[in-house]
Amino acid sequence: MLVVAGCAAYLVYTATGTSAEYYQTVSEVRAHPASGDVRVLGVVQDGVQRSNGGLDVKFTAAEGGQSMPVVYHGAVPDIFRPGISVVVEGQMSADGVFHARTLMAKCPSRFSSGQPETGT
Repeated sequence: MLVVAGCAAYLVYTATGTSAEYYQTVSEVRAHPASGDVRVLGVVQDGVQRSNGGLDVKFTAAEGGQSMPVVYHGAVPDIFRPGISVVVEGQMSADGVFHARTLMAKCPSRFSSGQPETGT
């Protein structure tokens, strides 16, 4: 039993260790800009601009009272729109614009945190 438990613990550790990825928030990036690649979490604001058949996207990501302009070239997720949380990966340029190589939308939860409705 001890060997099986040890193997199971090892599998869980290796599976979560390789898939867990850290991201910073917009306020963290604004407070401590990085010179290399970084992942940033923010909420898409109104005013999304698309060009080049929708492949070039400019938008503002905000979080914690801070915002940053983001430019991205590529296909965007179907749920991409203002109000959706996104994680972008790329670099901040000297002019304060974040140049994203990757854009991932965080799926909104289908579950609410409120009390379930009763039929009575």
